Amino acid sequence: MTRDATTWLLYAQIAAYGYFLYGFGPLVPLLRDEQHTSRFVASLHGTAFSVAMLLCAPLFPRLVARFGRGRTLWGAIGSVAVGALALAVAHGTVQTLGATLLTAFFGCLTLTAIWPSLSDHHGAAGPAAISEANAAMSGMGLLAPLVIAVLVDRGFGWRPGIALTAVLVLAVVLLGRFLRVPLPEAPAPSGAPGAGTGAGPEPADASAAPARSARLFLAALGVIVAVAGVEMCLTQWQSDYLREHAGVSAAGATAAGSALVVGIFVGRLFGARFTLRFAAPLVLIGSLGVSAAGFTLFWASTVPAVAVTGLVLCGLGMALQFPMAIVLVLATATKGVDAASSRMGYASGTAFGAAPMLLAALSDRISPAVGYLLVPALLVLAAVLAGLIHRAQSPAAVVVPAPAVTPELQS
Repeated sequence: MTRDATTWLLYAQIAAYGYFLYGFGPLVPLLRDEQHTSRFVASLHGTAFSVAMLLCAPLFPRLVARFGRGRTLWGAIGSVAVGALALAVAHGTVQTLGATLLTAFFGCLTLTAIWPSLSDHHGAAGPAAISEANAAMSGMGLLAPLVIAVLVDRGFGWRPGIALTAVLVLAVVLLGRFLRVPLPEAPAPSGAPGAGTGAGPEPADASAAPARSARLFLAALGVIVAVAGVEMCLTQWQSDYLREHAGVSAAGATAAGSALVVGIFVGRLFGARFTLRFAAPLVLIGSLGVSAAGFTLFWASTVPAVAVTGLVLCGLGMALQFPMAIVLVLATATKGVDAASSRMGYASGTAFGAAPMLLAALSDRISPAVGYLLVPALLVLAAVLAGLIHRAQSPAAVVVPAPAVTPELQS
């Protein structure tokens, strides 16, 4: 895989949003304390992410058609900075919900533009580039819980930490002006001379392809729902569970959020090689098993060190789950990668809204331990769907081929 200036620029864009995304999860329990609300009400901030994704999904193709993918991406990442600043100065549940919705919407646009850019730019090495881009995002996200925890511990609160997102976005804008490289645009529509869908090889039986591909595509979207739900539940509520179940302080539980991101970062940094050797569903199933083992430690232990170790293992497993789910969606796409990427917004939005709210409701009504059993249920669902895709689709359509040397990139 060749990493050029466009590669590094896309990595920088996704890293800047990653700081906000991974910093926001541990923020929810702090907002709950500040606003004196229930877990369910606090989880509405996760619902704001869901609504943002559902709004982004139908708008993204129209924005790309009108402004191009590159201009859409720059506008989205710039607006993330505005939303983060709005959240930093917001008070009260209504204000913080509105600022969260604004930032999440433009963050969703950013990610939705980056995934097909990576796929088009890197070709056969796209899955590895997607994994590295996610590593860049989680690597920067590794800092966010630590920065916020230190600021909370020193009495400054969480607001300066989340406002740092705007500084990072400004640095990315300056990097873009310095590099002066164009971002990958969408290919010509399917049917145009030389146009491709980016969805993989065409099936031999054209008459049977639409129905079969549609089923696989829906299964791949189901995988997105499951793995996104797992990630949202763990990033948003793990610090609350550590406080309730393992007796960790508020600042300590917020800092412990970095344990999850450490696992994600390491797994994505070194896991890219697996995507070049094994079928995406098999990589996904293996990662789900690692997460299941880590979750067992985290969920069952009342010893902080053991619970945090479980979080690291959860992160190692989660590292490749969303990247491989993206690969499956793009590989089974029937209407091109931009359309498939926008539909991921519906799936992710559903998961981001429903999963943490369901976990919060179960925790409030029964107990946090029972609420968190939603996580293994989602892990099993993702494994079943990945197995069905692996069995139904030919190896040539699912196995990630050896990387070709291309001048392109993906983030």
